[in-house]
Amino acid sequence: MRVLNKGFGKARNFFDGVMATVDAREDTDKLLSYYTKQQVKFLDRKLGITYYILCAMIAFYIVGYMFVYKKGYLELEQAKGAVLTHASGDALATSSGKAGTRYFSAEELTYPGLENGNVFVATRQTVHKQKRGVCEDHNIPCLADSDCTSWGKGTCSPNGFCVEPSWCDQEQNEVYELDTGHLQIWTRSTIQFIKIAPDRVYSSDNNDPDPKRGSSVFSVRELLLLCEPLPVRYEEVAELGAVIEVQFAWDCNVKSKKECIPTVQARRLDTTFDPENIGFGFSYPEYIDADNRYNNEMRGVRIFFRTTGVGKKVSVAATVNKASLGAALFAIGQIIADLLMTRAFKLRKKYQARKYETTQDFSEYMEVLEEKKLKEVKPAQIEEGERLVMQQEAEWMHHLQESDD
Repeated sequence: MRVLNKGFGKARNFFDGVMATVDAREDTDKLLSYYTKQQVKFLDRKLGITYYILCAMIAFYIVGYMFVYKKGYLELEQAKGAVLTHASGDALATSSGKAGTRYFSAEELTYPGLENGNVFVATRQTVHKQKRGVCEDHNIPCLADSDCTSWGKGTCSPNGFCVEPSWCDQEQNEVYELDTGHLQIWTRSTIQFIKIAPDRVYSSDNNDPDPKRGSSVFSVRELLLLCEPLPVRYEEVAELGAVIEVQFAWDCNVKSKKECIPTVQARRLDTTFDPENIGFGFSYPEYIDADNRYNNEMRGVRIFFRTTGVGKKVSVAATVNKASLGAALFAIGQIIADLLMTRAFKLRKKYQARKYETTQDFSEYMEVLEEKKLKEVKPAQIEEGERLVMQQEAEWMHHLQESDD
């Protein structure tokens, strides 16, 4: 207990020291004064019109923008879905290099399936028949022999490529220009809003499970033309290829009994990510034996399918939340009106004189009042004084009577 009292004593002394230091520089009662609001009615039509115009603008923002345009009475949920795809179609092409004609099925035109739901459609294929040997490796450019592999005793050729053990072309390449713009892709997009509608699953084939052109079936050419802001022509990307993203965008009212239908949007990606190296391509080998193979260089359109959406429903909680936030904005109208009244209006000095009122220092007044109360004579003291006076008078009268006798 003694330790606790000692701690309180130190804290009190520290506080008194801090306040004494502050009070030496500025009156602490004025520095730490309290501000309270006072309602003052100003009879000025201009000021009143200004305030009501501000309130009307805020009300228009709340009702027109927050509730009508932004639909603030709705509860929203963003979600991602899945897309299933199936490609159908074929092509017959004649080589522009080594003479030959070749039939390509849908599996060959879309090989390989790199990701689920995404599709690659070949537009150009170059076939290299190769054999192990020593020749120029076009994958290893060089400026000097030191740039080539030392273990393979590589040398730099006048063409700027290393001559070393590699896969060497044995004959003229087969180059096939594939007309795959008509190849059709059947899509199925599904999405679910777990938070606001856990019991409903939306699918693009709910209305009609059969393939339907323009809603669930698209040709490669049609998907390219959907690209924004600029449509892409198939002939522009047939040589180098392209990368596009096709998005199924859902905007569903989960309380409505009507089926929700997504909108299809597309954009080109390869020109955005790498403008200096546009297109899309890869290569894969087909081995004949240990020393011979076919190397297939592919160019085509890489299509990424995505499903995103927003679910919405009327919500009392969302309405109350937006309404309360909007109602708080009315304080801005009062703040602006006060600033105009005290800073911009012609009679601003008179407004300031009536808006702000400084009271007397009540803390010192109370101290003076306490001192006066202490100096005041209490009724008990008056009674005691009267009693003493009466006692003295009684004693004086007694002494007076004794002296007469």
